[in-house]
Amino acid sequence: MQTESYNHEQARLQVLRRYEILDTEPEQAYDNIAKLAAFICGTSIAVVNFIDENRQWFKAKLGLDVSEMPRNFGLSYLCLECKNIVVIPDTLVHAQFATNPAVTGYPYVRFYAGVPLISPEGQILGTLCAIDPAPRELNQQQVEALSALGSQVISQLELRRNLAQRQQTEAFLRESEQRLKLALQSAKLGSWQLDLKTEELSSSSQCHINFGLPPEVDFPYSKLLESIHPDDRSKMQGCVREAIENHSDYEAEYRCIWPDNSIHWILARGTVIYNADDEPIRMIGVTLDVTERKQVEEELKRQNLRSQLFAEITIRIRESLQLEEILQTTVTEVQKLLQADRVLIFRLAADGSGTVVQEAVLPGWPVVLGQNIIDPCFQQDYVEKYRQGRVRAIVDVEKANIQDCHREFLQQFGVKANLVVPILIRDGIWGLLIAHQCAHPRQWNNFETDLLLQLANQIGIALSQSQLLEQETRYAQELARSNSELEQFAYVASHDLQEPLRMVTSYLQLLERKYNSQLDSTAEQFINYAVDGARRMQSLINDLLNYSRVTTRGQPFVQVDCATILEQAIANLKLAIEDSHATITHDSLPVIKADRTQLTQVLQNLIGNAIKFRGKLPPRIHIGAVRKDELGEQGKNILLSTQHSALSTQHSALNTQHSALSTQHSALSTPNEWLFSVSDNGIGLETQYAERIFVIFQRLHGRSKYPGTGIGLAICKKIIERHGGRIWVESQPGQGSIFYFTIPDQAG
Repeated sequence: MQTESYNHEQARLQVLRRYEILDTEPEQAYDNIAKLAAFICGTSIAVVNFIDENRQWFKAKLGLDVSEMPRNFGLSYLCLECKNIVVIPDTLVHAQFATNPAVTGYPYVRFYAGVPLISPEGQILGTLCAIDPAPRELNQQQVEALSALGSQVISQLELRRNLAQRQQTEAFLRESEQRLKLALQSAKLGSWQLDLKTEELSSSSQCHINFGLPPEVDFPYSKLLESIHPDDRSKMQGCVREAIENHSDYEAEYRCIWPDNSIHWILARGTVIYNADDEPIRMIGVTLDVTERKQVEEELKRQNLRSQLFAEITIRIRESLQLEEILQTTVTEVQKLLQADRVLIFRLAADGSGTVVQEAVLPGWPVVLGQNIIDPCFQQDYVEKYRQGRVRAIVDVEKANIQDCHREFLQQFGVKANLVVPILIRDGIWGLLIAHQCAHPRQWNNFETDLLLQLANQIGIALSQSQLLEQETRYAQELARSNSELEQFAYVASHDLQEPLRMVTSYLQLLERKYNSQLDSTAEQFINYAVDGARRMQSLINDLLNYSRVTTRGQPFVQVDCATILEQAIANLKLAIEDSHATITHDSLPVIKADRTQLTQVLQNLIGNAIKFRGKLPPRIHIGAVRKDELGEQGKNILLSTQHSALSTQHSALNTQHSALSTQHSALSTPNEWLFSVSDNGIGLETQYAERIFVIFQRLHGRSKYPGTGIGLAICKKIIERHGGRIWVESQPGQGSIFYFTIPDQAG
């Protein structure tokens, strides 16, 4: 293999020496090729090199200060290895190139594009390279053009060797030039040359096409300047002067106006050619029509602006429902984005008239904000079309196919073009979002129409949410009023009603003591009935008072240890526990955030009920607690199966309805909450009564068998809902009951 490689290298060197190109004087043809390669690729360095045994010798160079480099220096060896064009957008991305001396040191190569210079015999003699210290990309047209220039180098070599064969050489040169022309045309690059002394401009057919001209039309330098947009002309001429003065490359991007008045973007690149006295004599370069690219950039810019505007308005809608601020932001930002003379929001009335509620208008045009406007042509059928989602765009009011009365109506406000989209809410049409052009007619594009439509949708959402908030506010005010009346009733019950009851009880007891010897057993029984009824009435009033004050007189939530709360509840029930020989056990109980007094009342009521509704055996009561996210599948099924019953009991009282709905949503959506359980071995109850027992004054047993007012569980339910949880029961007759309740874990 080594012998074969050596023979191949010797054959290559033999062909290279046959051209007698090494160490020759610079030639304009090769210099021009190097410069054109730099222009096509947009690089600062370009070389035509030939590789012998030990070195790379530069026949032509642009942007380098040395005439040769060692053979293993740089990246030209890649072309020799693969025998094809090599493009490396960024050498630092590849570890194999990042340590190359030409990358880490002068000329600090980041971008490399090389074309192998292949002789007719198939031997690689060197490379045509475009190099830059900054990374960049090449498109397919640039690659093809660079490859064509590589062929041009070989053509020049052949021209030197076959100079005696003039006819053959000229034919080969024409073919080479044609390939170059085809390469430039495929890349849509128009070539040009400008004599700086005479300002004589010669340009290719593609160059004419890039400026919207037929190839046969005369295209002098003066006409080129006239075709450049007036706002860009001085900038382009400044780039030419800068390139000449600084001996730098020429590059300019400007708009040109085609004969049909359409606007196109041109990217022009070139270089300055100097004579032996370093005087600029001409410029050569290329032009490229980049209109499509600029349009894409402009569309992306508009989309970004639209996205920013949507985001701003959406955020404002989510952060607050200050409708006036949202509408003002909309008209202001749309006016800027569309560069319209006026943008307004028109609130429609039922008769087709309306009021301008927000406006952004440029100085010099009539202000219509706050005006009550009636368009004589704007009848109900016209409004109906907008209700169905119609979008109306008028390019030129004077020429539009509209009624004269509507035209006169628009003209009184200086409108020459307008764009109208409806603002729809759930109940129908609310109003219109309108853009006016007053200075001149205007063609509205899809982007502008879509922008107004989507913003109108956002406004409709904001309006609907504002209406819901208003309804919710009224409901909350009504609920507050109802709660206030209930609390006032509780005050009356605790003071004005209890006083007569105490008086009745006292006089009955006094009557019993004073006339005890004169009353028979029947009279004494009647007196006892009356005293017992008065006391039960007083108990009912006290329980009702406690029920009404669960929300209004509750204490702030603080960190409480549920074990301590349970101890207090057990202490309050000491006598009942001892009399019933009840056994109370509990799991490890958590620290939660709650109202200490109310939570004690819940546990006391549930344990008290378990003692009251006991069977023949002594009560066995167990209190448990577990976090929801630590539940097993069985525990999760308990939660899911009881959500329906918890929701269905929320109609129990007007004053608790709103809090029950809101806390139920909160509890269901809280990822972490505590599930408490109080289980017993009592008499149990049937499933159909599982909801009824939490309704105020509802009893399943007579007072003679199980005393009480029937308010205890209703109070428990209201307390738990105040804490953001829910309560329910699982039970069967004769098998005991398990009362569950949840409280969100907010202790952290």
